[in-house]
Amino acid sequence: MKVLNGGKPRGKTCRWTPELDEVLKAAWTRGGLRAARRAIHQHQPTWSWCSIKKRAAALALCRRRAPQWSETDVNHLLLSIDSNASLALIAKRLGRTVTAIRKKLWDLGYKAESLGGYKVKEVAEMFSVLPGRVQYWVETKRLLTKGGRITERSLSKFLCDYPEKIPYETLSPDMRSWLREMGYPAEEERPRMASAGR
Repeated sequence: MKVLNGGKPRGKTCRWTPELDEVLKAAWTRGGLRAARRAIHQHQPTWSWCSIKKRAAALALCRRRAPQWSETDVNHLLLSIDSNASLALIAKRLGRTVTAIRKKLWDLGYKAESLGGYKVKEVAEMFSVLPGRVQYWVETKRLLTKGGRITERSLSKFLCDYPEKIPYETLSPDMRSWLREMGYPAEEERPRMASAGR
């Protein structure tokens, strides 16, 4: 096999197998060229950066576009933002870059410095209630707002003080879990609270 002065095989002599192609694709998806190079070097430590990049181009990895945003992806993004998850964590969950997350939030009218709090419509959708009901909670000061958005602290207190207002059993398991993290009483506590209320 012909090698370069540095002892690395020329691009044409690098024998790519289907297994190595899969390693390359998986690593590229995780972290682009750097991750791909590290992964391939575990199998072929003498292969050059250029050879790996050429193979990625041959497999159309360099031109890979992010998948379209589905309604489910957008909902997941908004719920994650409302739960104060970091952009890096959200990006990891959705299999996208932080830049892509920021761009989508910008498209949706969010700015990094203004994230926090909830719109009436968002709370209504999360709890599966009418926006008018959430607006009533705001007007009666059960939910407090700042800058026109329901505050995180106020929502957490509302869940503790008025759990009966939430149609908990009709919500998805993910939403129930999130509500408990926000302060909604655990299932074993609710019967006790109900009997105390009577």
